[in-house]
Amino acid sequence: MARRLNILLSAYFCSPYRGGESAVGWQTAIGLAKHHDVTVICGDHAKDSPTAREITRYQEENGLPAGLKIAHVQARGLARGFYLLHQLPGLWFLYYEGYRRWQKQALEEAGRLHAGTPFDLAHQLTIITLREPGYLWRLGLPWFWGPINGAANMPWRFLFSFGVNGCYRHLSRNVLNLLYTRFARRSRIAASRAAKIWAVTLEDKDLVERIWNGHAEIMIETGATPKPGVSPKRLAGTEPLRLAWCGNIEARKALHIALSAIAQLPDGRDVELHVIGMGPELTRCQRQTAVLGLTSNIKWHGRVSHAEAQALMGLCHLLVHTALKEGTPHVLLEAMSQGLPVICHDSCGMGIAVNESCGIRIPMYDPVTSIEGFNNAILRFSVEPDLLEQLSRGALQRARELSWESHIDKICKAYRTVLDAPDRNPQS
Repeated sequence: MARRLNILLSAYFCSPYRGGESAVGWQTAIGLAKHHDVTVICGDHAKDSPTAREITRYQEENGLPAGLKIAHVQARGLARGFYLLHQLPGLWFLYYEGYRRWQKQALEEAGRLHAGTPFDLAHQLTIITLREPGYLWRLGLPWFWGPINGAANMPWRFLFSFGVNGCYRHLSRNVLNLLYTRFARRSRIAASRAAKIWAVTLEDKDLVERIWNGHAEIMIETGATPKPGVSPKRLAGTEPLRLAWCGNIEARKALHIALSAIAQLPDGRDVELHVIGMGPELTRCQRQTAVLGLTSNIKWHGRVSHAEAQALMGLCHLLVHTALKEGTPHVLLEAMSQGLPVICHDSCGMGIAVNESCGIRIPMYDPVTSIEGFNNAILRFSVEPDLLEQLSRGALQRARELSWESHIDKICKAYRTVLDAPDRNPQS
């Protein structure tokens, strides 16, 4: 039997109680700990240290899994200062400077840990961004990076549908992204040091290979947890078609596209949209709901616990995911695990995770095309009685294909392949 490796995992976002990247960090850590000894460096910029509190709570209630250790690094000094500054209007981009400085503090902790009990390898996981490789590659260990995401820009045709604040945020991000990807010397160096890089999308892979002269493999960053005994969704003749929309209500999530698509359905279509989440665009979307005459069709659930969100999704037939820019939303995998087909844009990690067997992908060209695409997809489920059950069965199968178990197995095999290579030369 192969010996257990001693792994250093950088996962700034890591929590057993949250979704998104926190769930990615946690699920990857506990999955790897079944096979190897894993030390996770996680952290907080916020003064109340939510990550530290949640992991402590879990440890007190359940105990940490065997093979898993947590090293928490609280941001201090300028790392904390830039975090506070980024919350001021228009200064969102300073978040990454605060995060970069936290990564330097994480390197100090990593060096201390490595001096005590040497690691076999280091893996930079969350935050899942190609903007920040961290500094663990300086330890001289085989270094793994990813999955990474962020090369694709927000399509210009969508910018002016976001309102002033949303337009500024994503216009400035596009410009900075173009500059960063071409002049990011540290990311270029880190990519050259990597034993393995995983990229979420084809755009991310192209950036690594064409501009940074590295090599990357496609892999989404999250996994599904298939649930035993889940039956395929069916639409009874008398019940409304219930759609779920789940996430932070912000510009890039584009809830307004779903609202406009529902408003254009033929009169008499009995459709409910259950919106799970809060966010800065909530008021704007609620105003749009009233203007479009959809007050009785939209159910606002606000911010709920992860378990409550799962229960609400389980009562729906479909997940409508209108986001324009992100990695692979964990909510897609959670929905498919409950047998919900997905309607989403054919972009980002959504375009990789969702295929023809489990959902409908909409071309992301401009707002009009998106609204028409979501409208037509919703309408299909209303008029084609067998489509829901067919794609629901496909969603359950796709969840099994994209399970956390399968995801962790791929990572572990990559570790072994690199470490067992006869000509391996660790880089310093």
